[in-house]
Amino acid sequence: MFTKFIRIVALVAIIITIVGNSGAAQAASQHQPAGRATFSPLAASALGVQFVQFVTTENLDGTNTQTILDHPFINSDPTAVVIVTPNWNPGAVGGAYHDKAIGVSYATGKWGIFNEDGSTMSTGRAFNVLIPKPGSNVFVHTATTSNIVLHRTIIDNPATNGNPNARLLVTQRYQNASGSCPCAYNNNPIGVFYNGSKWEIFNQNIASMPANASFNVFVLPTYTGAFVHTATSPTANETVIDNPLTDNNPNAIVFATPNYNPGGGSGTYNSHNIGVYYGVGKWKIFNQDGAMMPVSASFNVLVLAPQSDIVVHRATAGNINNQVTYIDHFLSNSDPNAIVFTTPNWNPGGTITGTYNNHNIGVFYAGPFGTARWAIFNQDVATMPVNAAFNVLIPHPDTSVFLHKATATNTIVNTTDINYPLTNNDPNAIVFVTPNWNPGGTNTGTYNDHPIGVSYDIVGQRWSIFNQDGAAMPDGAWFNVMVPDIVPGIDIFVHHATVGVNTFANYTLLDNPLSNNNPNALVIVTANYNPGGSFLGISNPHPIGVYYHTAYNKWAIFNQDLANMPDQAAFNVYVDANRKVYLPLVTR
Repeated sequence: MFTKFIRIVALVAIIITIVGNSGAAQAASQHQPAGRATFSPLAASALGVQFVQFVTTENLDGTNTQTILDHPFINSDPTAVVIVTPNWNPGAVGGAYHDKAIGVSYATGKWGIFNEDGSTMSTGRAFNVLIPKPGSNVFVHTATTSNIVLHRTIIDNPATNGNPNARLLVTQRYQNASGSCPCAYNNNPIGVFYNGSKWEIFNQNIASMPANASFNVFVLPTYTGAFVHTATSPTANETVIDNPLTDNNPNAIVFATPNYNPGGGSGTYNSHNIGVYYGVGKWKIFNQDGAMMPVSASFNVLVLAPQSDIVVHRATAGNINNQVTYIDHFLSNSDPNAIVFTTPNWNPGGTITGTYNNHNIGVFYAGPFGTARWAIFNQDVATMPVNAAFNVLIPHPDTSVFLHKATATNTIVNTTDINYPLTNNDPNAIVFVTPNWNPGGTNTGTYNDHPIGVSYDIVGQRWSIFNQDGAAMPDGAWFNVMVPDIVPGIDIFVHHATVGVNTFANYTLLDNPLSNNNPNALVIVTANYNPGGSFLGISNPHPIGVYYHTAYNKWAIFNQDLANMPDQAAFNVYVDANRKVYLPLVTR
C-alpha cells in the first residue's frame, strides 16, 4: 500500500559532535569508516551559499538575455561576489549544452547570469551558483591598462601573491567591485595561471584582454572539497573526476575553473567553454563544444563536503520567546542561509503524554542570543507551548535542497508552482516543504497561516505547494523544499490513510521497519494531495504532527486539532532510524 521512491544509496559517516543543548535531545553518534580520510568538520555553510539556478521563463529578464538570481543573500547588493559553473544535468536529470562564455551582472536590485556574446539565455540550462562568504580571499579583480599584458590581467592580492599552489575560482562580471562602470564584455573562455610570483586571469584563445573587464575571484581555503583535477587520460571532450565527495553523488554541486599550470611551471591550454555533468557514477568536466579534452589540462575544483543532521528540538522556558522557539545547532547557528525542515513531534521517545501545538508553523532566522539562530514559530503568533517538541532536519544544501518563492508568475489562487529539474515531469517525486519566513535572515518576511501540502499538476507536469484550506497563497512567501535520496537508516515513502485499516479518529498509523518498535525514530512529514499525479486528491486542512502510539508500537501522523483524518489522505514521509550526521554518496 506504500509507493516507494526508489533510489539506491551508499553511505559514509563522518566524525562530528553536536555542540549546544537547548534544542538537541541527543548528541551525534561518532563514526569513521575504515579507509577514509577524516573530513573537515567545517560546516559547508562556512564557505558560503550554494544552489542550482535552473533557467525558466519565470526567471528570465525582460530581454531574455539573463537568468535572474533571486536570492536574499545577494539581492540589493551590487558588491556581491558570485561564482558560476554550467551544470549539464543537475541531479543527473535532463541535459542541456551551453557553449557560451558566461558572466554575472547586477541591475535593478538583483544579480543575473548572462552570455558574454549578448545572445538569448535559453530555458532548460542550469548553473551551479556559489556565493562565498565575504573575506580577504573573496574579491573583485578589474583589468586595467596597468595590469594587462596582451591576453592576460595580473592579480595583485596578498591572498594569491607568491603562492603557486593557490586555488582560484573565477567568474566574469560586468561591473567593477562597487557594481558600477566603466564595464567591458569579454566573450572568451578564461582560465588562471601563475607567472612565477603572481596569478593571472587569461583568455585561453589568446584574444586581447579588454580594459575594464572584471572578474569575481574566490581563493579556496584549505578544505576537504577543494582540489586540483588534472586530465590524465581524457575521453573525448571530458575528464572524469575521481573523488569520494563526488563519486556516486548526482546531487553534488561542483565548481571548476581552468588552471593552466598548478604549482607554476609549464601548462596546458584548453580554449573551450567548460561545464560539469554527472554520468555512470562520476562527475566530469567537459568542453561544451565537443572538442577533445587535452591531456594535462587542469582545473581548480570545489565541492562542499556534505554535513547533515536530524534531531529533536524541545521548546523550553529558556528558548521560547512568545510564538517562537529557538534552535541551537552548529549546522544552523549563525547561518542565515541554512535550510531547515521540521515536523511537530507530540511525544519524543514514545512518552505516555505529550504536548499539542495546534498551529500552522514555519521557520525563521533571528539573533536574540548573541549567536543568531533559526527558530520554529507559530504562523498565527500564538504563544509557543512549553514542552512542544519538533523533529528538525538540517540537510546538506545540495541539488536536492532548494528555496522556492511564491511570485505573481508562479502562483494561481492557493497554489505556487515549483519549476525545478528534480521535480518536473515526475509525478512520483517525493517532496518535503517547510515555510521559511525570511531566507537569508532578512528583516522582513511573509506569513502564511495555513496548512500546506504539495500536489502534482498532471497537465503542467509540475509539483506545487498549496494551502489546503483554499486560502490565497501570499505573494513573496518562501518555502524550503527537499527532494531527498534514500540512505541506509533512512526511508522515504508515501503513506496513504485508510479508515478502519490504519486510520482511526484523528490519526493514521505508519507501518515501516525503521519506525516500528522504535520510539526514537525521527519522522518528517509533508501532506501529498495526489501521489503519482492522480486526478483525484484528498486535502487535509489541519495542522499535523507525528507521535508514537505505544499500544501499536508504531508512529502515527495526526491532526493537532483532533479532527478526523480523511480517508485516503496521503503524506510524504521521511523516517530516520536515529542515525546522526552523515555523508551521503548517492546513485540513481
